[in-house]
Amino acid sequence: MNKPPSWSSHEESLLLLNAYLDNELDAASVLDIERRLATDPALRAEHDRLAQLRSALASHLTTQHASENFRQRIAAIAEPSQGVVIPLRRRPARSYDWRQMAAAAAIAVVVTAGGMYGALRPNPAANEIAAIVADHQRALLAAAPFDVASSDRHTVKPWFDSKLALSPQVVDLASAGFPLAGGRVEIVDGKPVPVLVYRRRAHIISVVAIPRAGQRATTEPALKSTDDGYFVIQWQGRDFEYFVVSDLAEDELNEFVSRWREAASSN
Repeated sequence: MNKPPSWSSHEESLLLLNAYLDNELDAASVLDIERRLATDPALRAEHDRLAQLRSALASHLTTQHASENFRQRIAAIAEPSQGVVIPLRRRPARSYDWRQMAAAAAIAVVVTAGGMYGALRPNPAANEIAAIVADHQRALLAAAPFDVASSDRHTVKPWFDSKLALSPQVVDLASAGFPLAGGRVEIVDGKPVPVLVYRRRAHIISVVAIPRAGQRATTEPALKSTDDGYFVIQWQGRDFEYFVVSDLAEDELNEFVSRWREAASSN
């Protein structure tokens, strides 16, 4: 039986982390590294950075393919019909000053570097959403998507109070068809954050509350996006930035957010 990898050094940890991202580890090692990621904020941050870099490279540095029309034109030039002569126009010779050539090369380097920087520079908002969706996916793969299981907000709220310096509002939406299932703590951007868990039939809804101490709630429309097949709805609440993640149908998730914000504002 293969033994889980030892994490005796930072260098070895990085090598194993890259092997994990490349799907090169055995099952026991995968379970071990996922336990480490859940408890080691520094390792988790390095995982997210590497995953984001790979995603940026994959999405921006694509291979360009010649069009079929261009291929046919090249083939016609390379293999002219028998007896047909393709005239070539002689262009006048041009002389280039070395200063002009150096300037052109410098401009090319700047343009290329600028394009690479634009492709690879970090996008904090997108990265945060990607990390939140990844946390939701990991929770779905776990034995249970919560650390504390309860449909009673008077149980879940005190549990968060005992774990974190700042805990979110917990609203009861059972009467609307969105019963509370429990809560968990995730690590986002190296910091522990509370996550409320609701259900809608067989679907799980994660309400991730990123602490923003002193922030005021707004009634502005929520921001909506998708990531890896999941809907993400974001809005600004009192002391927290809320992100709702689920594979629930978009109209039902909109209803959930609307009811949640209404209930939270009345408390």
